[in-house]
Amino acid sequence: MRWIFLSLLSLNAIVFLVQWLELQKRHSASVNHARIQVYENAGTLTLLSEIKLFPAKKEKLEDGSSADKGVKSNVEALCFLIGPLEEEVEAEELRKGLLLEQVETRLHKNTLQLAPEYWVYLRPLESRKAAIIRLKELQVRKIDSYLIAQGELRNGISLGLFRNIDSAKLLQKQRIRQGFQAEMKELPREKLEYWLVSEDEANMQLMGRINSVLGSQKNNVEARQIFCKSVASGGDLP
Repeated sequence: MRWIFLSLLSLNAIVFLVQWLELQKRHSASVNHARIQVYENAGTLTLLSEIKLFPAKKEKLEDGSSADKGVKSNVEALCFLIGPLEEEVEAEELRKGLLLEQVETRLHKNTLQLAPEYWVYLRPLESRKAAIIRLKELQVRKIDSYLIAQGELRNGISLGLFRNIDSAKLLQKQRIRQGFQAEMKELPREKLEYWLVSEDEANMQLMGRINSVLGSQKNNVEARQIFCKSVASGGDLP
């Protein structure tokens, strides 16, 4: 009885072993087939050590210079503008004072456009003698008038100079009613002022040295910042 039991147990073990070996064989074949497919479809694998590194690509700017791609500078240099001064002599004296504080500057002349003036006058006569006769007639009638001695209106009679156009027009109408052919002419006006421009770009240390000099000035001279390129050409200030 015991012998029969042991025989059945051994037979079951043999059958189980055979089935397990068969399953292992099939699994191994399936895995190998999958690996072959992966290797066939995969590209070449490159190691990091085999990769060559190249510097970042640079783009050419419109002015011909190069810059790193993706990087653009919008910063514009600022300079100090010191002034205004009415006389060139004053500007030169201030420039020397700034130079003692190691502040280098250059002189910048700026033309300032002013409001025009309006000139009421009588047309020039054919000679100085005729103009003097007309002038005496006006003065006898107690009309303010002056002989124009030079310029395009030479030998004419000046009746008044005004900065207000309405006042000029009013006087012109009055003289016309009195029998004189008064005319009006607009005279453009401009004023020349002097500034000093710092040679170095604006910074806090430079500002401190400039203020130490301006503190002793009696006039209303001040320092302000301006784009260096706006005064580089020497034209009028913006």
